[in-house]
This record gives sequence, C-alpha cells and structure tokens, in this order.
Amino acid sequence: MSNQSDPITVMACNAIPHAEGSDLLFPPLNCELLASELTCLVGPYRSQLRAYLLMLAGIFKPETGKVEIFGKTTSDLNRHQWRKLRSEIGYLSGMTPLQSTQHGLMNVMLPALYHANLSFQETSGRARALLTELNCQFEFTTYPAQLDSFQKAQLTLARALILDPALLILDVPFNDLGAKERENMGDLLGLSRQQRTICMIGGLQHPHFLETYADQIIFISEHKIINFNDWTSFTHSENPDVQELLGFIIGRK
Repeated sequence: MSNQSDPITVMACNAIPHAEGSDLLFPPLNCELLASELTCLVGPYRSQLRAYLLMLAGIFKPETGKVEIFGKTTSDLNRHQWRKLRSEIGYLSGMTPLQSTQHGLMNVMLPALYHANLSFQETSGRARALLTELNCQFEFTTYPAQLDSFQKAQLTLARALILDPALLILDVPFNDLGAKERENMGDLLGLSRQQRTICMIGGLQHPHFLETYADQIIFISEHKIINFNDWTSFTHSENPDVQELLGFIIGRK
C-alpha cells in the first residue's frame, strides 16, 4: 500500500509514450512511483507495456504529457542532464544478452567504468562485493557462455545495481528462468526493493512475486489504464479486461 509521505521518484501526468510504427492505441498515463516501492505494468500487449516502461525510465521522452524523474521533467533535459539522470537509474532486461567477449565481472563493471569517476581497482572491488551479496556461486571471471540462465540473470541484476541506483527498471526479469530460478530471482529482487523504487514489466511470469512484493499494479490496454494498490485489489477487480488477462495467466499455469 502506498504511503503518501514517501518521496515521489517518478510522476507521469497525462503521459503518452512515443511508439513509432505501432498500430496500438496508447491511453494517457497518470501515476506516481514512490521510494522503496515496486510498481508492475501489466496488460495484454508487451510491446505497449515496454513503451510505457521506457518512458517512465527516461529512456524516451513522452509524445505528449509530462514525466518527472527525481523532480526533473524528462522532456526539458539536455544531453548532459540526461546522461547524469541515466546514471541514477538501473536497467535490467531479461531479453538483452551479456557481452559475450567480456567475462562476468567485467560485464558488471562496465556501467560504472562509463559513468562513475572510480579507478579500475575500486570498480572491480565494488563489483566483487555486489556479486558476493547476490550470492553468485561461480567464478566471477567466467564468461557468460559458460553460465546457466540463473547465473546470467544474477550478472544482469548486478550490472543494473552497480551504480546503486535509486530507480531500478526491470524489463521481463524472469525471462528464460525455470520455476525454482524465478523464486530465487524474486528473492533477490525483493531485497533490492527495500532500498529503491522499482518499476517493471513481465511480473505475471511469476505471480507469487507480485503477490508478495507489488505495491502498485497498473493495468494498461488500448482503451483504459487502471491503477491498483496491490495484488489483491488487482485480482479482485470486476473489470472484464482484467479478468480476461487473469484468466489467461491462470490457464497458462
């Protein structure tokens, strides 16, 4: 449940994402993402959800309306300001591969080497400490091709967290993971939620995670957007579109 005394990390006001080439309709989004809370975007069209997610992440500016991140209007930022903002946002994509020519430790270090004013040794130490905290039980200099799906997921999470972002964006974080691996990944993401704002898509791949950790669920379709305070209010909605989506998820189990 949202606590309105918490600081607002992201705010969208009548914001419609830029979605060139899409035939889908995009209703205006109004929402607030609060500190130390997890918000999941759900709906029938993943490409549509991703467009909203990337807008809330500041990666793309809204077509119309306004998005503020850390009190800054994304449409007003110049290149230098945008780069500084991006260094405060972690991004994890279950669809984006690790760099195959770099070992695991270097994959984690790369964002910090680019954004942070730290020495190579300091960056390496920070990355090793983070991998240890995430309980990575493999040699850190192993190349991605030699790791299993969950180990790769641990690396992508570490890479997203290396700059200790206040906002963490998750794009289908449970992709390609089995049931047990999703549980383990969910535990790691749950710990990350205690320190930062999280916004994600793909949560319905692991409903138990949303039931446990989601503070806000936003249903998005072509014709409506509905904000729910938690998993219970979402699953008890009488809206037929929401019930259709839930029926699909239940039938897929």
